[in-house]
Amino acid sequence: MSNSSVHYEERDGVAIITYDRQERRNAWDVAMYREVVEAIQRANASDAVGAIVITHAGPVFCAGADFKGAPPPPDPVTGRSPNIAEVSMQQDSSWLHLLSESKPSIGAFHGACVGLGATQILPFDIRIGGESSTYAFPFLALGYMPELGCTALLPQIVGYARAVDICLSSAKLDAREAHRIGLITRLTADDQVLNEAIKLAMAIAKYPRLQTALTRRLFRENATERNLNTLLGREFEAFVTMFKAIKKGDKDAQKNG
Repeated sequence: MSNSSVHYEERDGVAIITYDRQERRNAWDVAMYREVVEAIQRANASDAVGAIVITHAGPVFCAGADFKGAPPPPDPVTGRSPNIAEVSMQQDSSWLHLLSESKPSIGAFHGACVGLGATQILPFDIRIGGESSTYAFPFLALGYMPELGCTALLPQIVGYARAVDICLSSAKLDAREAHRIGLITRLTADDQVLNEAIKLAMAIAKYPRLQTALTRRLFRENATERNLNTLLGREFEAFVTMFKAIKKGDKDAQKNG
């Protein structure tokens, strides 16, 4: 990467992206956000990568949005400096779009996920939390609102009533409660979080790439679908795509390891 805010490494089919802006508790400003996006795009473009792990250095995964950092250069058209909300929630190129179109993503946290640091993990396919990790949604208490698709994704993950409760009460959840309600999908010792994430990512990276991508897309499209014919039609078309690829000998539809 161009500076030390985000580190990128490829290891045995896995891209490991590490936040390391510890002087700001890994809070996102526009520059760091763009580095993270660049790292994910790099992983998605690499034929050697089958899965992505996103983790952090220091005691905090991400303290939210950094409103105190130096603003980026003004946009040449508008003359305004973009803010983190504008760049991360821009239609057609948002954080949600990036993760939905990405290779499988696994978040690995052993520290605090605060505000935007908690909402940004919601699109990850798998979220592994250490026993000391915490998840805070303090938006209303600070005079802000939840972002990055939280109002759609959090209800899908933990249920509508619980999601509303969490956000209206500006709740902070410990790791055990976050695991109980499904906010994190796995709970482990702090010193094993990254190892477990990498081990799981390596296993996923060995699966056929096409089938993995189609499965992710089906879950994304069908999870809230109520029309049975529509969801079955999507599954049927996915199977047709898979069998055509296998018949052609497409390497992405074959075993990778």
